Amino acid sequence: MIEILKSVRLSKGSKIALSVWFILLMLVVIIFLALRFMSKDRIDYADMIVDSEITRTKGECKATCSEATPINFQKNGFFEICKKQCMDTNTLHTYRINLVFKNEVFKAQRFYGDIHIAYIEWSKDIEKLGNVASIYQAAKDNGNLEIVAPYQLQVGQNIGIASYSTEFSTLLLQDYAGRLIFLFGLCVMMWFLYVPLRLYLARFNTTYPKQHIEQYALNSALSLRDKLFLALSACIIIALFIFQFWLGFPGYHLISDNYISVNLNTRNLAPVLPSYVLGILYFLFGKHLYYMFLFNLVPFYTGLLFLVWGFYIRFRSLFAIFLIFPVFIGNIYFQNFLQLTSFSLPMLLFCGYAMVLFMLLVPLSARKTKIMWWLIGIVFFCAILWRHNAIFSVFPVSFVLVYMWLCNRGINTKEFVKKYINGVIACAILCLCVVIIVPRNLIFPRPALPANHVFLHQIAGACVPADDSSCFKDEWYYPHKTWSDVKELYKERLLDADPFNVGWGYHDKRPFPSKQFDGLYTQWLKAIFKHPIYFAQHELRFLKAMWFKKEVYMFDSKVLQEKTTNPQFIYFASKFRESERSIVFTPTQEKIYDFLYEHRLLLNHFWGVALSFGVMILSLILWLVKRDLRNSLLMFSFGVGFAGFFSALFIVLFTPLDDSRYMSPVLPLGLLAIIGFIAFMLDCYKRVKV
Repeated sequence: MIEILKSVRLSKGSKIALSVWFILLMLVVIIFLALRFMSKDRIDYADMIVDSEITRTKGECKATCSEATPINFQKNGFFEICKKQCMDTNTLHTYRINLVFKNEVFKAQRFYGDIHIAYIEWSKDIEKLGNVASIYQAAKDNGNLEIVAPYQLQVGQNIGIASYSTEFSTLLLQDYAGRLIFLFGLCVMMWFLYVPLRLYLARFNTTYPKQHIEQYALNSALSLRDKLFLALSACIIIALFIFQFWLGFPGYHLISDNYISVNLNTRNLAPVLPSYVLGILYFLFGKHLYYMFLFNLVPFYTGLLFLVWGFYIRFRSLFAIFLIFPVFIGNIYFQNFLQLTSFSLPMLLFCGYAMVLFMLLVPLSARKTKIMWWLIGIVFFCAILWRHNAIFSVFPVSFVLVYMWLCNRGINTKEFVKKYINGVIACAILCLCVVIIVPRNLIFPRPALPANHVFLHQIAGACVPADDSSCFKDEWYYPHKTWSDVKELYKERLLDADPFNVGWGYHDKRPFPSKQFDGLYTQWLKAIFKHPIYFAQHELRFLKAMWFKKEVYMFDSKVLQEKTTNPQFIYFASKFRESERSIVFTPTQEKIYDFLYEHRLLLNHFWGVALSFGVMILSLILWLVKRDLRNSLLMFSFGVGFAGFFSALFIVLFTPLDDSRYMSPVLPLGLLAIIGFIAFMLDCYKRVKV
């Protein structure tokens, strides 16, 4: 390998990177072969803990029997015995048994490692009660067993020890090696794109050099008074940050979706980037439960600092300090106490767009400008991967970035429009590549969990009112489910798509298995075009529920100090310090919080939609009618307004349920849109004055 690298004309850094890649690939192959060899004839042990009692319909029970692997029966006779047990629900109880593996490597690994039960040693309690009716594996790679017993068991009870062997699937090698090969191909592709892109940009800058435009009425040097204001405003904002962190430490985390990230789950139950970021923080600074709280506060107060400083440096007005007003809006302030990616995303967007506005307001040196663009890129990269639908909020920043790149180069109008459209399209392609490629290669293990429930729910929304069963293919259903079950479920869950297809919960209601379906998107489009009025009514129902719904994710002091009784939450929190497992107010803190909560300013989501839409339309009209007013600030106002309004629209179109937290980005974007428009008007006033 080294000799080959020496013969190729590559930079030293490229050769090092290629060598590291090759070493990693060899390590993956060696580790896989070693695991396969070591697992041969190896026996490991796991405690069997009662997780929960299972309730199934007779049809669901029989479907489980057909797929299960028996342990205490021969495979041939098990199905008939299991079917009989399904009929006897009065005297028999079915339990899910969680295997607590004593070895962290040789155990059931989802999609990667199957376990084969060799022998079970029952506890003395079970021996006294008598033999279980049957015990089987519903799946060999999920670390659970199921038992059917003629007596009741206690949740958490240890019923024995299972000895097992492990068989590692070739999917393990295919997955990890495939990722490395994909990474190599991606780097090669980026290299081949980078070289011509760099040449194109160099030629473009030579052909259309950036013209220096003097900043009118703007002194680059800051007076002592200016420096004092900037220092004082920074101290005020830092004090507000410290106060909220002190008041709400460590943040309210008793939300199931939050524990997906905190527990470093890298399946696509939720966006995976927060799990990776938390993993890095755990490694660098230790495990703490307040990191997600900081993900809300740090971007928010950083964004406020950029707004205040940007306005003051540009307009030299003491009124710039009033731009801290978002702190006094209850929707924003009290949501920031809650640890959830749905609330840290709006703060990332707020910070990113505030930094862009700062760049428009304040001229910086070339070095500082480069640093700022790198920081802006990192913030928006994190934002677009922080939630599944964040692309609709992030992409519009390209409107102003491309405009900033092209303006002041002396390009004629026709050529400018052409290059602007090409630039925005290129940014759209880049955003799509990021949201498609990056998460798929961060998800472990593969494959990604299907997200079909939204489309199935929308098909039902179009077809159930028309009683059109042809919208769903017969092969999609469970064997014991039919069109009538879909109709009944849709009428029960008009605003909830989860029971249609998600893999967790709703086992007795779900009409379709949690898997990919052939022709789903084709059937979805057919249903929309076949019954457009019913589909529009379905979406309008979501729009009313989402846009005009009062925010519910703001808790009083009693709720905020609740201690969980959920065994799973207790287990996750037990990995962290005792002082971080819940919010505990002192009497003083509780009085302060209650006072702030009782006097909070509450705006429903329509305020954000209206502000975004109003600024977007007004900016567009001014852009089309007043050519002399066109500048980057007007484009910024349009772009942020566009981001807020179309985020609200696409959230309604693709939301799985009417959960108000999904609308949380809209209000901060609406506020930034109006702030950007105020900056535009002040800028116009200064032009006229000068």
